[in-house]
Amino acid sequence: MEKETPPRPYFLTVLRISLALFLTLSSVAILYTTARNYQSAQSLAEQSLESTALALSSSAESALRRGGSGANAEVREILSDRVVAYALIADEGGGILFHTNPRRVGSILSEEEKGPLWGSQKTSGRRIILGTGLCAYEFSYPLHRADGVTEWLRLVLHTTPADRIVSDARRMWWVGTGVLVLLWTVGILFERVLTRSLRLRSELEEKRQLALIGQMTAVLAHEIRNALGSIKGYAQWVDEKLESPDPRKAGLAAVLQGTERIESLVQELLLFSRDETFKLECLDPVPLLHESVQSAASSWLGKVELEKEPGTLVKADGEKLRRVFVNGIQNAIQAMGEEGTLRVSVGRDGRWIQVLMEDTGPGIPDGEFPRLFTPFHTTKTDGTGLGLAYSKKVVEGMGGRISLRNRDQERGAVLSIQLPRTGDS
Repeated sequence: MEKETPPRPYFLTVLRISLALFLTLSSVAILYTTARNYQSAQSLAEQSLESTALALSSSAESALRRGGSGANAEVREILSDRVVAYALIADEGGGILFHTNPRRVGSILSEEEKGPLWGSQKTSGRRIILGTGLCAYEFSYPLHRADGVTEWLRLVLHTTPADRIVSDARRMWWVGTGVLVLLWTVGILFERVLTRSLRLRSELEEKRQLALIGQMTAVLAHEIRNALGSIKGYAQWVDEKLESPDPRKAGLAAVLQGTERIESLVQELLLFSRDETFKLECLDPVPLLHESVQSAASSWLGKVELEKEPGTLVKADGEKLRRVFVNGIQNAIQAMGEEGTLRVSVGRDGRWIQVLMEDTGPGIPDGEFPRLFTPFHTTKTDGTGLGLAYSKKVVEGMGGRISLRNRDQERGAVLSIQLPRTGDS
């Protein structure tokens, strides 16, 4: 059966970048389309007002050109359209010759009423505010009568129909904003769900591999230990039979030393491969750290510093946690060599109690980080690659977290062990 490959960090990074790019481009497209539609609506509204005014003005001009006794009545009928707020015809001096309000006929337009474009031979339109506070559209149109006299038609139109078009287009901004919010919400939720799904899949695959490795190592360790017992027993029996001056005793001593090394490896294999059961209890990790330092660093020539905060109770299995501490201290000492400084600190970190082990060794090469907690991976010539893997298995089994990184400003590495706070800590 082909083994599934768990998702790698760069795959998730590419996924996030692609999703962010898609959402950004979609957002730009929606905003651009909405803006264009709004501009088109504004332009359409202005064109609608201008076209209406031009049509009414052309009809009025045609009626005046035809002349006759009913010309004014025809013009009044044309300009009685409900879209017209008012209309007037004035001569060059501003004298009102016709007005939809008959009481204004014969009066003179003020300079303010004429406006800046009065007397122009070109049609012109602009938006104004009526005295009632309503918006309107003012349109000036030169009338060329049949007798060659030029008069000016002033149309003031209600803009409500045109403004309704713009208002409807303005609502599209709210619709577009809602779509954007929905799009980003769905995108973020999709990223979270997919990332979590891939992470769970990766964790399940890792557990499956660890379970398979555990089964294999348990069988191998059992067979190796049986054969090793025979070898060790025979070597000890022969060693007891030989006299002290016999040069073969040195070879037997090397055999016994090798068997002890293999026994230690087999013990680590069995310890890693077995299914762990945890006896969780409320305990203080500081006494365990003291015991671990005495056990792992009693003959070390370097310096050990222990810093602690009061009230750092955790919920953990004491014996298994002590093994994790011993393994971390041994790794730090082996990285530093004969001398150095190991700083161990215990403190609070939110809902966690954090144990930090900082050494002054050479640090961790960048290429090693992805494989640090992988079983059987080690950079030591005499290492088994099970120490960190076992520590990760145990710490996570107790509901904690473990990580290894380089120090920020100085040489060395930092092992971080986080365990859930409990009690009154």
